[in-house]
Amino acid sequence: MIPQLQRDNLVSSPEITPPWSLAKRIGFRFIFSYFLLYIGPGAVGALGLNEKVTGYHAVFTALWHRIVPWFGTNVLGLNGNLTEVANGSGDQLYDYVLILCMLLAACIATIVWSLLDRRRTEYRQLYEWLKLGMRLLMVTAMMTYGAAKILPMQFADVPLVRLVDPLGYNTPQGLLWLFMGYSKAYSFFGGCAEMLGGLLLVVPRFTTLGALVSLGALSNVLMLNLCYDVPRKIFTTHLVLIAIFLILPDAKRLTDVFILNRTVAPTVDLPLLKDKQLNRGVLALQYFYCTAIFFIAMHVAYQGAVKNAAHVAPPLYGIWYVEDYAIDNASVPALVTNRERWHYVVFDWSDIVTIQPMEGGLQFCNFTLGEGGRSLDLVDIDHPAWKARFVLESRGSDQLLMTGEANGHAVTASLRRVDLSDPIRFQLPNRGFHWITQVPHWR
Repeated sequence: MIPQLQRDNLVSSPEITPPWSLAKRIGFRFIFSYFLLYIGPGAVGALGLNEKVTGYHAVFTALWHRIVPWFGTNVLGLNGNLTEVANGSGDQLYDYVLILCMLLAACIATIVWSLLDRRRTEYRQLYEWLKLGMRLLMVTAMMTYGAAKILPMQFADVPLVRLVDPLGYNTPQGLLWLFMGYSKAYSFFGGCAEMLGGLLLVVPRFTTLGALVSLGALSNVLMLNLCYDVPRKIFTTHLVLIAIFLILPDAKRLTDVFILNRTVAPTVDLPLLKDKQLNRGVLALQYFYCTAIFFIAMHVAYQGAVKNAAHVAPPLYGIWYVEDYAIDNASVPALVTNRERWHYVVFDWSDIVTIQPMEGGLQFCNFTLGEGGRSLDLVDIDHPAWKARFVLESRGSDQLLMTGEANGHAVTASLRRVDLSDPIRFQLPNRGFHWITQVPHWR
């Protein structure tokens, strides 16, 4: 928790400080030890993979890379992949074993700490430092995720290919991203709630309020992650637990006010440091850190939003239906079971073209336009050995001929642009919002 500057007449006296119970002291030691392990080395399961690790971070990462696979294989008897992979998932098998190792390490640290420091009766001063660390982590997370939703970085517009791709091909996470990308107002609302929680946590006086707002927003995020199988379950669960931890000191007071209708006295937090000037300096540094996090988060989100808004130029932009398709000068019939024949070619993003075959999953290719937009080079993102080069010939605003070579075979494709303004075929982008709905519009 960020320390509050105390009034001159508020003095902490060890003689009148009531001792903590044994259970409270042990619980604090465990939480403190686990939190340091969780954020200190920048563990993968905690804060995401940093590919450019240096210094002490690299030392701890290398240590966990040795401990976690050994523990998973020899102690837990697991046969799965215990290698850390930077693929965007925060819920890999490695991460779960890592969290278990951290829990065991925190238990050992708690036992040793309890034996060496068994005469201490309370940890109020250290408790303030623990709250400070938790608040800074929460501020960082809430501002980062809030900015990514306020500016459409995390959830971009509905990709054109989703308008023709069968619903059954979507994963639960893809369905959630489709929903959030379409519901810009809902995504913005969620981002504002997250950002509000982060901003409130910056101010010491608003700690409990900020934690309550953050808990509400994070509970929704956690449920979405659980229900739509988003691989951020570990991290979001930790954020929820931290928000609860920040609320706990005021849990009784909140119960008295909102449930028992009792009056409560204000609380006074201990300053982090005894010297008032040093305490002011620490507070100023914390405000500086939070301000920097806010502007960094907004800048990164803005860059991501600009990237998401980048589309291919209008002459190619759109969904193109493949009317005729030939491989090695042999026409390929439009059968729903034919994996070799193209069904749609979708030009949407500025650097990726999507090919949908008659049957099977989507093929995403990086593309490069050359010769003033008259040639097209493709490279399959998932299978880089697949390459293609085509000459583009426009035959009117809605007709396009592609001739060239794909994966070692001569290919000719005649394309027709699909009318996206059709209100019957494409109700999702054309339906819009209605205050008055005489009859529920289901489809």
